[in-house]
Amino acid sequence: MAGGIEIYDRLERQYHLEGDKHFREILETLLTPDDGMIILELTSPLTPAELAVKMNTDESSLAVRMDSLARRGLLYRGKEQYVAWGDAHQLKARVAFSAHESIPPKYIELRKKDMRYEESPYAEIHSWLKLFEMTGKPLIRIIPSRLAILASPSIKAEDVLWYEDMAELLRRSDAIGVIECNCRRIHQKCDKPLLTCLHFGKSIIEYETGRGGRMKTVSFEEALEISDNAEKAGLIHNTPANFASLTGVICNCCNDCCATFDPALHSEKVNQVADPSRYRPAVNLELCKGCKVCVARCPFGAIEMEPVPDSKKLKSKIIEEKCMGCGACILGCKQQALTYEIVKPPEFIPAQPPFRYEMVSVR
Repeated sequence: MAGGIEIYDRLERQYHLEGDKHFREILETLLTPDDGMIILELTSPLTPAELAVKMNTDESSLAVRMDSLARRGLLYRGKEQYVAWGDAHQLKARVAFSAHESIPPKYIELRKKDMRYEESPYAEIHSWLKLFEMTGKPLIRIIPSRLAILASPSIKAEDVLWYEDMAELLRRSDAIGVIECNCRRIHQKCDKPLLTCLHFGKSIIEYETGRGGRMKTVSFEEALEISDNAEKAGLIHNTPANFASLTGVICNCCNDCCATFDPALHSEKVNQVADPSRYRPAVNLELCKGCKVCVARCPFGAIEMEPVPDSKKLKSKIIEEKCMGCGACILGCKQQALTYEIVKPPEFIPAQPPFRYEMVSVR
């Protein structure tokens, strides 16, 4: 068998992080060289029997080790086959979703030191910016606040597309799971709700619950309550697939802990990482009292106060080029001075993914 150093080198290359000393330390914390060899061999789905032939080893002992790797979040397990995660983001996230006793104590401390900003050549933001450079569309799409839509009299129900309607997205899923937001759990920079990370699809939820992870299956009603509470807390609905579909996850993000929006804002390239919703808040200056709650709630710094004629108070103004249409400001306004308007046509959201979107079939 290859030596430990060689195996970790190969794992770095497999996850496109060659030379990343921080990722190397994570790998060495999570798995042995023997574990690493199994992961290297599972770039496509295999059963224990198939992998045993490939590795020329005993099937029964190999199956036990593959099960252990799946339980710890290092492999995806279907009903018969196992496969390695295709990228480092999934690997690190699934490990953090594991049962507490399956996560090495050092792992969370290492994750707090993740190199997130564009200044690091290993930061994830580089792959998002590269995708934007190739396609002209960001990876992520903001989903508007359901409660803000309901609070906006000019928005008719028939104007709301199903894939931007949180209730309809939840209703269309064959299974819904929820788990704590990894970013807030790890970085702890704010007191926003934790149990907000929504996952969809029977196969992935069966994997998570079947391996004894911390994900919980929830009903439509429970998921809608989680979504509504996230909106009230000022969290941002978004999905990592920018097209007209229900994807595997809807995140509910803050702007300080978040592995997506924190580095995007830090780099001043939010619009290359995420597309806004088709909605934008409008200010009713007669109702606005100048309280600045909307300024504090806006995750993107898209509201400023400005003087208006015949008023001693400064009043809210939307900075259109910064606004992502999340709706956080609308729900924070007690005066109901902010309401949504639709400012982009339906075709703003692509019918098909603007990038190659591959799913590995695992039985």
